[in-house]
Order: sequence, then C-alpha cells, then structure tokens
Amino acid sequence: MITTVVGSYPVIFKEKLSFFEKILETFGLYDKYKYAIEIAVKDQISAGINIISDGQVRGDMIEIFTKNMFGFEDKRVVSKVEFMKPITLKDILYAKKIAKKLNPNVEIKGIITGPSTIASSVRVENFYTDNKDENLIYDIAAALNKELLAIERHVSYIQIDEPILSTGIMDLDVAKKAIDITIKGVKKPIAMHVCGDVTKVADDLFKFNVDILDHEFSSIRKNLEILNNIPKKVGFGCINTKSKKVESVEDIKNLIMEGLEILKNNEYLNKNLKDNILIDPDCGMRLLSRDIAFNKLKNMVLAAKEF
Repeated sequence: MITTVVGSYPVIFKEKLSFFEKILETFGLYDKYKYAIEIAVKDQISAGINIISDGQVRGDMIEIFTKNMFGFEDKRVVSKVEFMKPITLKDILYAKKIAKKLNPNVEIKGIITGPSTIASSVRVENFYTDNKDENLIYDIAAALNKELLAIERHVSYIQIDEPILSTGIMDLDVAKKAIDITIKGVKKPIAMHVCGDVTKVADDLFKFNVDILDHEFSSIRKNLEILNNIPKKVGFGCINTKSKKVESVEDIKNLIMEGLEILKNNEYLNKNLKDNILIDPDCGMRLLSRDIAFNKLKNMVLAAKEF
C-alpha cells in the first residue's frame, strides 16, 4: 500500500553556518528553512515514504498562509482577503529538487490549510463581521484556489487540511461550498484531512467534492466506524502523532488489518482495497522530536509493506 505523510515534520535548523552562509545571514539573505526542508525530505525518503511533503517548516498551519495573503496582519483580518503570490510553490520545488537526487520515484503532494480552518483561527477586526462570515470564508477559498492552480502541475495530489470541521463549530454547508471554490479548475486529485472525532459529521463529509478523506484512526479508534460506509478513498492515519511512544510494526500492522477487515464490507471500496487506501500518520508531526518522528514513519512503512 502507498504510504504518505499528513504534512508537518520537526523543524531542524543548521547548528553551524559556513562562512558564506554567515555573510548571507548578515545581509538578511540566509534562508534557515531550506535546511529544515532538506532534513524533512531526507528523513521521509530514508523512512521509505512514497509520497512526501516539504515538511511545512515555515510556521504553523495558519500563519504560513495568513502571513502571505493580502488582508491579514499576522492572524488579524484588517481588510478584504485576497491572493498575492504563491505561498507554498517555492518550498515544493526545493523539496522536489532534493528528492530527485535521492530517489526519483518519490512523489510530493501539495498541502494547504482549508478556508474554514483559517477563518476560525483568526481575529476579525475589519471588513467582515466575524469568523463565521461566509464572505470571509469564500474570499479565503478564492485566494487558496489561485494557490492550488499555481502548484498543481508540480505535485501528485493536493491535501486540504480542515481540522475545524470535526468540532461542529463551522457551518458544514458553507464549508462544502468553500471547498468547491478552493478546488475550482484543479485537475489533480484532492484529499481533505479532518482530524478529531469525525463520527458525528461523517455523513456530511462524505458529500464533499474530494477524492480522498483522511482521518486519524490510531488515537481515535472510534473513527473506524465510518469505514463501513465511506464512499471515498481513505487516508488511514495509523500512528499516534500526539504520543512520543514509537509504535511497534506489529501494532501498526494490527490496526491496518482492523481497518481493512471493515473496508472489506464497504460496497464502494471492497473491490480494489489496495488502491483505495493511503497509509499515513494521524496528523502532522511538527511537535515531535526528529528521532521519534523518523522512527514512527519507518515502522509505519515496514507495517504497510507487509500487506
């Protein structure tokens, strides 16, 4: 089965800079995050991941986007939100360059934070009424659409992170329309990652216009229930990214097997299970140490290979 990551990886900075790098730093030209991308890519490839990410090293999942969209000052909305320039393209291209040298067969996916999750995480000070203002959510979606159109030819598929949708805070009809705006004109497959307990909102999530639904099944075993009826390809989170414990290959394999046993009875997916499931962590790994994150990924790959 194909293995991937949900997105973020521990951010590692270079301890000692070369003379040339020190000069660049003096003039504010040294990009310390390029080394962090290198480490993230090398570790994912060394662990055996099939579809990697650039590590999402430049900040948390909200500020990466709000810092680079017109209308935001940090995480404050001060005017109409609009697209300015591609946000993730530069790091995707750099990650691809590194990956090509290490393993030309490895693919990379694009990852963005979804419009509803961004809207729910900022303070509205101007132009819109509040975080749930449909115009705010749709304007963010329109800006993100331009982002996707800028990166799609460089990635194998695109993941939209919408963790807020499991909480019941946001209007799911508005969220669904916002996703439609976000992916308009995009030809590459779309995954939507929603962590948390999704059992109460699963029927609504099934209706979203995406190809893959990605959820956490390791830390929230209750989510296994949705596999009975899920009509989309499954991103199967099988390692707990909230825990510092490195799961054994056997434990991961047993969880995957439990999921497969349920999916065998799923009328939408049972005829081609191998192609309808992606094996990945529950969520991003940014808050773990590098050693723990790497060993979790390595064991996940070993477990997936046994199928």
